[in-house]
Amino acid sequence: MPTDAIAPDDRLTPLRDAAGTDGWFRDVGDVHSALFRPGDGTLLVEFDSERSVLARDGALPWSTGLARKRGWATLSVLSKGRTWFRDDAVFDLFDELTDDGFFDDYDTVLFVGAGINGYAAAAFSLAAPGATVFLIAPLATLSRDHTPWEPRFRTDRALPFTSRYGYAPSMIDGARRVFVISDPTETYDAMHASLFQGDHVTHLRARHGGPRLHRRLEDMGILDRLVAGAVSGALTPLRWAQLWRARRQDDIWLNNLMRKLDLMERPWLQAICAGQILTRTGSDAARRRMNDALSQLADAGREAPAGLDPQAPAAPERMRLAGE
Repeated sequence: MPTDAIAPDDRLTPLRDAAGTDGWFRDVGDVHSALFRPGDGTLLVEFDSERSVLARDGALPWSTGLARKRGWATLSVLSKGRTWFRDDAVFDLFDELTDDGFFDDYDTVLFVGAGINGYAAAAFSLAAPGATVFLIAPLATLSRDHTPWEPRFRTDRALPFTSRYGYAPSMIDGARRVFVISDPTETYDAMHASLFQGDHVTHLRARHGGPRLHRRLEDMGILDRLVAGAVSGALTPLRWAQLWRARRQDDIWLNNLMRKLDLMERPWLQAICAGQILTRTGSDAARRRMNDALSQLADAGREAPAGLDPQAPAAPERMRLAGE
């Protein structure tokens, strides 16, 4: 590996320090960088933006914490902006790593990414045949030949999606296994995810996970376990269903669901969801929503969900007088 090219940016000091004496951190062209941390026989390849990484506690990639716990090596490829990693310098980096036998040094190679970063994880997995690929709401391409229906990212369509490492769903053909987690209620994200097909592809549905699905999985505390399961082979649709139950204790997921149920006019489900939020948070808004849903059910002559009854607002605390 060539001598590191260190960017003169003090914000990147945690990344340089994380490389240690045996790893490396270097610029990859003008708008990307890469951090390699050595480890045992498993390599986790992650794609993210520098801005996102620097905003995290410790200003280190998400993969760093998991890898340290398990002794894994990591390769984090970071973008300066929304580049989709469509850059000859990034292509050359992966060509170089392949030619040097970098990936051959590991028993297991795992590519991980979400959204645009999921696009990159799938596309560049081509460099390591036999790798496992773990994708969260991945995007497939912006080429109009494949996604003419995509109304987002209009200014990004000028990027070269027809050159090397271009159409992500085709780049996973050489992977050992591929996991694609997506929210079927997020229309365009689901359409992108559906383009990843093959006997080695497992689709896992995260209904109502929302547009920031990666964040939801991380905040629920299940992302690390999902990735570890992808590496060990323990991640199955059944195991996914078990871990995804954590959504029932996630306030943001519950509120996302509540907003969607409001639009659907489903009072029975609204009552259950609002009741769960009320139990967890004591929210006055949840109480009003539950009471309103229960009232709609009563007006329609329908029974309320078991265990749910209208609740009066909590009495305001009496103002204490001086000396009490």
